[in-house]
Amino acid sequence: MSQALFPGWRPDAGGRERLAALAAALVAARPAGAPKLQPRRPDQWHATLCFIGHGVRELATPALLDAFAAAASHIPPHAFTVERIAYWPQSGAVVALPHACAELQALCDATRDAVKSRGIRPEKTTQQPHVTLAYLDRGLGEQAWLAGLDCAGGPLQVERFELLFNPGGRYEALGAWSLTGSALPTTPRQASLL
Repeated sequence: MSQALFPGWRPDAGGRERLAALAAALVAARPAGAPKLQPRRPDQWHATLCFIGHGVRELATPALLDAFAAAASHIPPHAFTVERIAYWPQSGAVVALPHACAELQALCDATRDAVKSRGIRPEKTTQQPHVTLAYLDRGLGEQAWLAGLDCAGGPLQVERFELLFNPGGRYEALGAWSLTGSALPTTPRQASLL
């Protein structure tokens, strides 16, 4: 059993429809003779924002939940679109990668900071948010057929996140927070000297 604990985003009904279309395109695009594709179920689709660890459910304390509530108050609701589908040979994951989205990365960073603020060292931080749609065998070479997938489509809404626990085969939400920030701070620009 996984026993994974992490803050994560899960798609709403519209997002599940959008990801279902991508997953169907992925299955349809697999060429004859290509390695076997193992699709994930829609209830498993999520983006890990920061990975706390395995077998650490006891870290889901009221203090950690409060830290996530504070993080949610600083990040505005937002949306992202999928740029491309990629294969990661180390894990065998076939992932939907979003176009650059400052708000989504800020949410990843805010959840990481919330975890650290409670004296917990996350096992992994998220530098490239993604949604795993399927798995292939690990260690395969480049899967060029993925490059031809059309990822154009509507945006995926990010209006909340949850603290997710995987007791094995499913995800249980141990807490959920709506994003209520008004806007990300703008990056200051230095005035021209001339």
